[in-house]
Amino acid sequence: MPDPAVASVEVEPRPATDGGAGAESLPRVDAHRHGLRAIETPTPSIRCWLPELGRFRPSIGYFLIAFMRKRTGRTLLGYLWLFIPVLLPIFLNTLVFGGILDVKIENGVPYFLYILVASSIWGVFAETAYYSTRSLEITRSTLRKSYMPRLVPWFAAISLPLTAFVIFGLLGIGTIVYFVLSRGKFYLVLEPVTLLAPVAVVMALAIGLAVGSWFSPTAPRARDVRRTAGYVLSVWYFLTPVIYPIEKIPSDYRFLAELNPVTAPVELFKTALINTGDVTTTGLIAWAAAVVIVGGLGLRRFLVKERRDVAWYY
Repeated sequence: MPDPAVASVEVEPRPATDGGAGAESLPRVDAHRHGLRAIETPTPSIRCWLPELGRFRPSIGYFLIAFMRKRTGRTLLGYLWLFIPVLLPIFLNTLVFGGILDVKIENGVPYFLYILVASSIWGVFAETAYYSTRSLEITRSTLRKSYMPRLVPWFAAISLPLTAFVIFGLLGIGTIVYFVLSRGKFYLVLEPVTLLAPVAVVMALAIGLAVGSWFSPTAPRARDVRRTAGYVLSVWYFLTPVIYPIEKIPSDYRFLAELNPVTAPVELFKTALINTGDVTTTGLIAWAAAVVIVGGLGLRRFLVKERRDVAWYY
């Protein structure tokens, strides 16, 4: 009786490469019949990685904990560091710009509420850009132990910014209630335009991931990437109408502010909630161009670098 394993092997003729008339016969195994799975080098293709990203989506919660530990680990205040980066800048900006410099907001919106709304959407972008840039560096020990697409920790970087956004939201609800009880005014806009607030959040996440896709493959190799990211985001913060309304920018320079790809989601979010923003066509085009060009090329670079830099994780 023939061996079943041998019986399943087929013979495929292969032409000789030395110019002779003979041919070699190589075994060919029916992989589907025997339940075999081929392991090969992945190609740098989004179409290849998207199914893998969906298959590993349960690990996003694990990486959320990893990012939280990066912020709260080896600290005296522990989980308070999830709230300090949210609350401290709000009160400092309110004291300096709303109090000392007396920045006025149109429609009579209190500066504390304005900076709360503007900082919440800025935080979505800045935290996403920062942690997506550092995603492979932070999770390098995990990537050494098991295989998973590097897109998973990169995409999971949105979890911590969204957690901070929820904290901003809870603080915003308390602020609205306070002003209703103390001043008898409800400053929040409840109109059809309010439905665009989630769109602004998605826009901020998209541009943040686009920025992070360029630098995250390099972060495990060079420490200056994370340091440079912090400085760049600090400068970017002052070039974006967050601590000041866009109406305060002189008309000669307002066009430059509109070319900032983060201006469109920030202004859209402020318009949707407190009706103080100015969303322009130039701003929307600048955002879309940055997401498509920077994000597309950056993601392509991300996938190519993943294949080349595997040794940095082992």
